[in-house]
Amino acid sequence: MTQQIEKKSFYEEFSESVKIYFNDKFQIDMSENLFTFLEVTIWIGILCLIDYGFRILLLPLIKRLAQKTKIKWLEIAYRNKCFTSIIHLIPLTFASSMNVLLFKDDGAVLFVIERMTQLILLIVFTILIFRIINFIIDLYNEENSYTTVGVRTFGQMMKFVITFFAVISGIMILFKVQSSTIITILGAMTAAVLLIFRDAIFGFVSGLQIAYSRIIKVGDWVTLSKGNVEGIVREININLVRIEKFDKTIATIPTVDVVTSQVTNHMPMLASGTRQIKRSISFNVNSFKFCSSEMLDCFETYDLIRDYIIHKRKEINSYNKNIENSDLDINGLQLTNIGVFRIYVENYLKNIQTVSKFDPIIIRQLPVSMEGMPLEISCFAKSSTNFEFERIQSDIFDHLLTACRKFDLQVMQSISATDIKQTN
Repeated sequence: MTQQIEKKSFYEEFSESVKIYFNDKFQIDMSENLFTFLEVTIWIGILCLIDYGFRILLLPLIKRLAQKTKIKWLEIAYRNKCFTSIIHLIPLTFASSMNVLLFKDDGAVLFVIERMTQLILLIVFTILIFRIINFIIDLYNEENSYTTVGVRTFGQMMKFVITFFAVISGIMILFKVQSSTIITILGAMTAAVLLIFRDAIFGFVSGLQIAYSRIIKVGDWVTLSKGNVEGIVREININLVRIEKFDKTIATIPTVDVVTSQVTNHMPMLASGTRQIKRSISFNVNSFKFCSSEMLDCFETYDLIRDYIIHKRKEINSYNKNIENSDLDINGLQLTNIGVFRIYVENYLKNIQTVSKFDPIIIRQLPVSMEGMPLEISCFAKSSTNFEFERIQSDIFDHLLTACRKFDLQVMQSISATDIKQTN
């Protein structure tokens, strides 16, 4: 009979040599458990060295390349540590293929090592996908467009889904549960799963609606009717919208509320470079009266309405010639102080440089109330920034509130002690 000699692998011969060396030199009995522990420890150390070596070699090269080439996507990928996660996969993939050769004689150790390797590989791969999603979101954030909102919302929804399936895969790896069993259990727990992810689903749908309808984006100045919130949008995610108000406080609003409530986006107004001024002055009706000849003579000295007064006096004199008892104010045509002031306001706004000449200027009377008769003034300032706009608006009404006295008009306001003294 020919005796078959079983050839041993290099690793097996090396292991026996190590055991003999420790027995001869150090008089240490290398039992199977102790030697297995040393094997696992050394193997983990080797894998860590491989991972460390690749990171030391490759990451500085990638960083230098990103800085020199100024490639935007490469810089963002490096910043989100995508390359680090890819490097982690190299020793883990190597370990998953070598574990069978190294620990084939010890079934229990091989089982544990394979399960742990697969679990760590799953975790690293999940983190890699998360970092790739963050990379895509940051890449679109550079544009800061309405598409960014949809990408961010979709990316965060994908994180929920990936986390869910990663947990299921981890359970299958650790406990050797069949995928069909997991699917059966999930089918029975459908209602509970939908309840758990209800807010995420609503937020995902709302985020897509925001992106598709182009309602808001990060950096927009908005006003929400729900909660009366006004400020700058700082973040839009799958669950919440963060708005920085002008007093530097942060308002957190559910994403669903942005879709279900009225939202005013002020960005088109800022882009136009103009901003509407719409404010009223309430006058005391008792101060209204017909203009006498002396008043009209005085009004003719006002540059803004001189031509108007001259034209209207000729028109009124021509018309009143055919009217009996035209010397009475109530008969025929007459000018009133409030009417002349209305023309003055219109001409004033048309002549100042801070009001847009290409947008409508409307001066109208509102219904009389207990607070008097409001005269509403609507025009557009040539600046849309808050500081300039408030300055322009204040200058206009400072002038008009003072000028109305020249027309014998009284502005309605609460009676003060000074008013009572002046009356007495």
